[in-house]
Amino acid sequence: MPTVLAVMAHPDDIEITCAGTLALLAGAGWRVHMATMTAGDMGSSTQSRAVISRIRRREAAGSAAIINAAYSCLEFPDLTITYNEASKRRVSGLIREVKPDLLITHAPVDYMADHEETARIAREAAFAAPIPNWRATPAVPGRKTSVTAARRPTARVPVILTADPLDLVDHAGRRVSMPFVVDISPVIETKERMLAAHASQREWLRAQHGEDEYLLWMRRMGRDRARDAADPSVEYAEGFALHRGHGFPAHDLLTAALGSHAVRVIPQSELRNPQ
Repeated sequence: MPTVLAVMAHPDDIEITCAGTLALLAGAGWRVHMATMTAGDMGSSTQSRAVISRIRRREAAGSAAIINAAYSCLEFPDLTITYNEASKRRVSGLIREVKPDLLITHAPVDYMADHEETARIAREAAFAAPIPNWRATPAVPGRKTSVTAARRPTARVPVILTADPLDLVDHAGRRVSMPFVVDISPVIETKERMLAAHASQREWLRAQHGEDEYLLWMRRMGRDRARDAADPSVEYAEGFALHRGHGFPAHDLLTAALGSHAVRVIPQSELRNPQ
């Protein structure tokens, strides 16, 4: 069974950026694993770090369960994710445990450092995971499968896709093009249910804005990316770029898994300000 692993910084990052594609892959028979670097322990103005962490881990696991996905939290502190030896070894341990064919992570240029550092860590950890002399550490300390798997190199480097940056823009506010556009219109309700599972964030934003901005914002991004499909039947979409660095596989697993009816591959000549 092919496997996809999504590694992002905070609970709800996956739901906002790539949950539609994960739902489609799950429907196509893929095994799905969702992981966050942190428990989002800075994500409350009223709860302590310990309390909000417990809440957000539970919400993330509930979201993953909607598409029968597994969930792991790597327990790094929020707002301090840094590419270093410890983070690289722990994410390598997760990759050795999950053994993904496809790894999805943040865009390399995004609105905050936690996202950008996670993208770098995931890429470098994936490269290291098959190397026998590389010592990984357990992704989740105390989890038996994590401890055992960390010692066993993977067979190969997974294909890596980077997802849309938040609001589809770079640091200068310029809209970013993506080479792969996935039609998630058939699963937009599933994506919305997954995002709505993060009730602590939804309620906080609803109190701030006086409306359900959390879900509306997600839908706006999906409609914006759908414009790139140049097909009026595509109402919502997610965008991805394939990491093509030396030593990384560059196979188009999305089209192979979902079909050309669901995935539009945009020629390089049509891309403007690509990731």
